[in-house]
Amino acid sequence: MRMSQQKIKGVVTVEFGMGFMLFWWICMAWVEMSYMSYVSAISDMAVSEASRIARLEDEQPTECTKNEQDETVCVRSYKERFSQALRNNDSLWAKLVDPHKFTFSINYIDDLQSLKDLPSDYCALTGSETENECGTAEDSSIAIYRVNYRYSPIFNYFFSSEQYFSREVIVIQEYERDQFNF
Repeated sequence: MRMSQQKIKGVVTVEFGMGFMLFWWICMAWVEMSYMSYVSAISDMAVSEASRIARLEDEQPTECTKNEQDETVCVRSYKERFSQALRNNDSLWAKLVDPHKFTFSINYIDDLQSLKDLPSDYCALTGSETENECGTAEDSSIAIYRVNYRYSPIFNYFFSSEQYFSREVIVIQEYERDQFNF
């Protein structure tokens, strides 16, 4: 039995259509995974760069108070510097990643024993909070900066509608370190 030329062309068309759809899905999954990897890497870079700026940079102070000698003392908080560095729209990565999807928490710790005894759910964000600060920055030589990024997939076919990337870094607060009381 010989098949007609027209039937053979129909089989090829169906096979091409099915193969092309499979190829297209594989390509879209690859694009999604690449973008997820990029967002993950950007989250790593964002937390390390913002924490570096917060702990080292000596910028103009914004919080001013009077001390016991009636002198005006102005300080710029670590939280404020970290937030500004994280949400800086001039950075290269801000073009592809929305800086407003970042949330963060900072936990200040006095010594290594406190770091060792820290629970896993320390300084958690509650409800609609986008920033949280636990402990006191004054005389705390160690800080844990945690950044969460609310990732929305490009194609919802492969992943749930919203995921979080969480990164953290433990740093020695070097700015004003000579003023700490140990």
